[in-house]
Amino acid sequence: LYGTASRYMLCTLLQRRAFGSPDVLDDYHDQGHDLGPRRLSPLVQWDTIEKAYPNYPTVDDIEMRDQDRDGWLDLRPYANTAPYTVNETASIQRTYRLFRTLGLRFLCVVNHNNQVVGIITRKDLLPEALTDSLLRGRNAHTLDDEEDEDHHHIM
Repeated sequence: LYGTASRYMLCTLLQRRAFGSPDVLDDYHDQGHDLGPRRLSPLVQWDTIEKAYPNYPTVDDIEMRDQDRDGWLDLRPYANTAPYTVNETASIQRTYRLFRTLGLRFLCVVNHNNQVVGIITRKDLLPEALTDSLLRGRNAHTLDDEEDEDHHHIM
């Protein structure tokens, strides 16, 4: 888990076309170097992103060009690199307590190697969602992409 980026952040960066060149990594791969702090795409300043508040662009507002699809979008400068997480073996009670006390919208579920295995949203902890999960025999932390419109993206 490197971090999380919100949907509004992703949409703002896409709309501002903060894409780097498709060949930006060629030198590093050829020479076997680690990327380090080098940026892969242009930096969009925080004040530019904050100006959009509260009317951030949506996915429908974004027009992707063919050349955009080959570019890099470096999310590292915008990532929350310390998101709240819960272990996959944590109880529903503990998870619920974290949501309530911290006012979370989502929680990354990780395994013992800190690898993301799912995301829990507030909607997943509603009584009807918990009942549905138990009736289907699924883990509460498993999330179908189409079920949640307000999830964050994991990097």
